Amino acid sequence: MGWTVRRGERVATQTADILAERLAGLRQLIPEAFAEGKVDFDKLRAALGDAVDERPERYSFMWAGKREAIKLLQAPSQATLVPVPGESIDFEQTGNVFVEGENLEVLKLLYKPYFGRVKMIYIDPPYNTGNDFVYPDDYADPVDRYLKLTGQKDGDGNLLTSNPETSGRYHSAWLSMMYPRLSLARQLLREDGVIFVSIDDHEVHNLRLLMNEVFGEENFVAQVVRQTVKGGTGPATRIRVSHDYVVVSARNLKACQMGGTLLEAEPLDQVDDKGPFRKGRELNKWGAGSRREDSPSMYYPIPGPNGEDVYPIRNDGTHGRWRWGKPRLLAAVANGGVLFELRGDGTYVVYEKVRSAGPRRKTHTTLALDVGTNAEGTEDLKALFDGVCPLDFPKPVSLIRRLLEIGHVGDGDVVLDFFAGSCTTAQAVLELNREDGGKRRFIMVQLPEPTPVASPARQASYHTIAEIGKERIRRVIARMKRDRADPSDRGAREDLGFRVYKLV
Repeated sequence: MGWTVRRGERVATQTADILAERLAGLRQLIPEAFAEGKVDFDKLRAALGDAVDERPERYSFMWAGKREAIKLLQAPSQATLVPVPGESIDFEQTGNVFVEGENLEVLKLLYKPYFGRVKMIYIDPPYNTGNDFVYPDDYADPVDRYLKLTGQKDGDGNLLTSNPETSGRYHSAWLSMMYPRLSLARQLLREDGVIFVSIDDHEVHNLRLLMNEVFGEENFVAQVVRQTVKGGTGPATRIRVSHDYVVVSARNLKACQMGGTLLEAEPLDQVDDKGPFRKGRELNKWGAGSRREDSPSMYYPIPGPNGEDVYPIRNDGTHGRWRWGKPRLLAAVANGGVLFELRGDGTYVVYEKVRSAGPRRKTHTTLALDVGTNAEGTEDLKALFDGVCPLDFPKPVSLIRRLLEIGHVGDGDVVLDFFAGSCTTAQAVLELNREDGGKRRFIMVQLPEPTPVASPARQASYHTIAEIGKERIRRVIARMKRDRADPSDRGAREDLGFRVYKLV
């Protein structure tokens, strides 16, 4: 696994100095930009030449507190992780990890052992609705602040602070919380890695700008819309809200491969002189962008079944356009790869002939209406906790399963969630491994935030969200062990365990 801490072993007490590593990299690339151990910006500008934009007015994304957030990112952590075998399952053998602690400090501790190794990150950070919270990072000594907030010093238990809309730095506080965490997350991703971030309308505009800043605008993948409720929420006098978003960015879009839904194989129910085939998709373009003037180069004749010229004609009789370019479509016609169907008006609809009998993948779209709503997420959790949902608004397992599919997460890949909540992501990884025999591994990170006083989880002795997350993983594992038809089936391969560490 790479980063493995066994009982009795010492854990590093200080993380890498990120600023020092960056300076060392710059020194290696442009040594002439340094003078007396410091960066000489005049020499750096000269070395970079026209790549430097020195115009007084230029595009930038700024907010109050951005410099302090950058300093926080650069500050080494003095924290350490302590293994807790008693709260774990199969501690010595498992590759799965749960870390209880403040996620910025944990990300710094993961920086060296997991640099460039994580295939997919999913996070569900605070939406900054005014009633939820931001993580109150203390720029002078974040670990000391963490110990105080968790009650390890003063016992007051005030882990988090609200961020009311009346605050003068309402959006800035949220951005300052997110920036160093996303920056570290990028360093952990593999070259073909991808990150998914759930968000709603409060901060989606700022999140897009922030992710462009951290990951690069050229690595933006998509902004997925997910239906959260049936019917919508909010005042009946307004447009009611029934969705939120998942913003997707890649570490390197050119290296990133997106997955699709695997569809069952369809029978080859027709035959021609080249063998069996089935009717595939229409090669006449329909819907938006299907007019000839929308793409003039895609309007051209192809030889029909009787040698006549066949043009793409729309249902209303007007000139349309083909779905494929001219060289590809003409080659398919010449090779007997298309099917002509005559319409009543004497025009043709042209179809692709599919000769493969195997399953195919369907590319996902940005409109995700077929994954679970928030109500389904609640039911997922109630099914594990004896009919009680110990945490509000958990994400549905079906959503994370879909993201694992889109992210093309394969056997042996590492999945990270550092706003783990009730650990829906861990359940999705375990269930997917059970289905296909894979050995994907998860790393969950969750702050020991107190559960609400009125929450049923209080009555069940789950005093923090971290306790709920760990218990969910335990219950999922127990259920999977019970459901295993043959105890020896996948026994040597399936990883039904997780190691618990705590930040101190």
